[in-house]
Amino acid sequence: MSDDRVELESKIALLERTVESLSGELHVHAQRIESLQQSVKLLAEQMTRGKGDGGEIEPHNTKPPHYNG
Repeated sequence: MSDDRVELESKIALLERTVESLSGELHVHAQRIESLQQSVKLLAEQMTRGKGDGGEIEPHNTKPPHYNG
């Protein structure tokens, strides 16, 4: 084989490995994104119902119990 052909085949092999690696990473990231989207959806549903883990969510404009003025 000529040197040029060997060099081209080496580069092609490297590119194929790189594409396979990136494809695997893309799959992992897609799964993480899907999981995060589900979490955000659940949190949004909890917020629209007005409840979190601790029960009712108090409005931000309520005065603290120790406030006397």
